[in-house]
Amino acid sequence: MTTLVNGKRGNRLDPSDRGLQFGDGVFETLRLEAGRPVLWERHWARLCRGLEGLGIPQPREQDCLDDLREVAGSSRALAKLIVTRGPGPRGYAIPERVQPTRIVMGGAALAIPDEGHILRLGMCSTRTGRSPLPGCKHLNRLENVLARREWGADWDEGLMLDGFGNVSCATQSNVFILEGGCLLTPSVDDFGVAGTRRDWMLEHASRAGLVVLEAGLSPERVRAAEAIFLSNSRIGLRRALLIGQRGRVAGGRQASAALAMVSELGAELNALA
Repeated sequence: MTTLVNGKRGNRLDPSDRGLQFGDGVFETLRLEAGRPVLWERHWARLCRGLEGLGIPQPREQDCLDDLREVAGSSRALAKLIVTRGPGPRGYAIPERVQPTRIVMGGAALAIPDEGHILRLGMCSTRTGRSPLPGCKHLNRLENVLARREWGADWDEGLMLDGFGNVSCATQSNVFILEGGCLLTPSVDDFGVAGTRRDWMLEHASRAGLVVLEAGLSPERVRAAEAIFLSNSRIGLRRALLIGQRGRVAGGRQASAALAMVSELGAELNALA
């Protein structure tokens, strides 16, 4: 793996960096194709929203793109872009002089599940809290870390509930279900992350003839769904199945028209993603 700190190779970071001390920053996980970040405009817009919410100056966009190109060690790779408020003294007060830190890591070849592989999905007990930066990827991810610890040996992902007991996301993915011909996904106004692949699906669904709605998804509603889908930068859009619910997989001749539409749109996204 190659690491750049403020454009320079190496992994030396000032221990007083506020990203390390307080999680004072944001990040993006990006898929690189031949050194080019896929859906970059969406990633950049979300990164800038998070930085604006924290009051951290934005880095130069071209600097970020140059760094991502340099760490791309293979034709298809995953990379992480982190921007923190930079070093600061002890205490939560924001320093008068802010010098943001830009960190880019990447290079390992990207392993992608086969198109036909259905992800095995468990249910985590760790819940997501209300986000201080709705939809953005801030560096405070302890809920996701704790939920990831809960994974069973046969899990590919784990669902997480919000404070109201509804499914808000998976540990590292957005969630969709197919119900009555409609594609439903939790709102990210208070909980979860506005994923770039989620946004792409919301934007392009109508073109495919799909109705997509944001809705509260109780665990019972998810269990009863015709199909479950997960999305993120690494996997694109993939089918998932709750462990122990083998009978809920719809496919072949029994697949509904809506399921076929989602699968077709997902294949288009995965070709980009």
